[in-house]
Amino acid sequence: MTRVLDSFKIHSGNKILDYRVGEELDLKEVELLFQGNYQVKKLWKGPRHVHGVLEKDKKYFLKLATSEGISVVTKNEFYWNDYFNKYSFSNRYLVPKNYDSGLFKSKYFYLITDFFTGQLLCETRSDYGKASRLTPYLPQIIELSEVIQQLPRVNFAASADEEDYIIRFLNKTRNWFKDVPINIAKKFEIKRLLEIVENGADRLSAKPRHGDFTPWHIIKLPDNRLVLIDGEHALSEGVESYDICYFIQRVFSVLKNPGIAGKIYLKLKEKGYQENNLKTVLAARAIGGFLDESLAEKSDYKYAESFKNWVEGLS
Repeated sequence: MTRVLDSFKIHSGNKILDYRVGEELDLKEVELLFQGNYQVKKLWKGPRHVHGVLEKDKKYFLKLATSEGISVVTKNEFYWNDYFNKYSFSNRYLVPKNYDSGLFKSKYFYLITDFFTGQLLCETRSDYGKASRLTPYLPQIIELSEVIQQLPRVNFAASADEEDYIIRFLNKTRNWFKDVPINIAKKFEIKRLLEIVENGADRLSAKPRHGDFTPWHIIKLPDNRLVLIDGEHALSEGVESYDICYFIQRVFSVLKNPGIAGKIYLKLKEKGYQENNLKTVLAARAIGGFLDESLAEKSDYKYAESFKNWVEGLS
């Protein structure tokens, strides 16, 4: 049975919803919804969405949420796409443009966007054997995270979020900590990470973020431009360096490549990033990494522990 965790709850009006677990949708019914306006070339089920390739004057990409909770964050992605494309003046880094949106069965949100022909920097979370392919793109990856941080802090969400960005960051981190099984939190002394976050959060400035900045959400186009997809957790006011710290943790713990993660960190130091601030955000992501591992089908905390030790050792 799936654990109901505060970390994955989201408010929508008077409802408290879960954005992690989807429902089973009938692909034939989905096809019927779109076949009047598009040629439905392909539909397939992902863990939380139905995805599709549609065609009219050109190819489009369909992303359909499979629950009300997932609909909330998918709608946030729709707003993020518009926000980035309105305010970013970079032609080297792209985010899909929206072409259409709506509801399936009056409650499952969908968006239709650009379709890109390219290759993900890493195909899946288990593609750790190919993590070395990231090395030539590290300067671009860092620059893309900086392009996001240079966007104006203009609220793009469906409703204004009055919660202070530091309080939101702390609350989210505390939820991750609380949702880690107690025996795991004690065994690996995760409270020490939380103390780093709580002691350093006040120094962090507010910056826009994508929120799920990973190699498997970045497409390399044939002309070497990068496309960033899946902005479900984007915010106009996150904490500084969140995206690049998220990327470091994913490369270290999920792709199991501490070497490349360390290279990114060193490049940030060379660029003048504040090391204490990086450590604060990395500590939060280390807690999130323990939670992720606790939810895996077969938990193995080797890299979560190694990442924790590395973060704690940063000066």
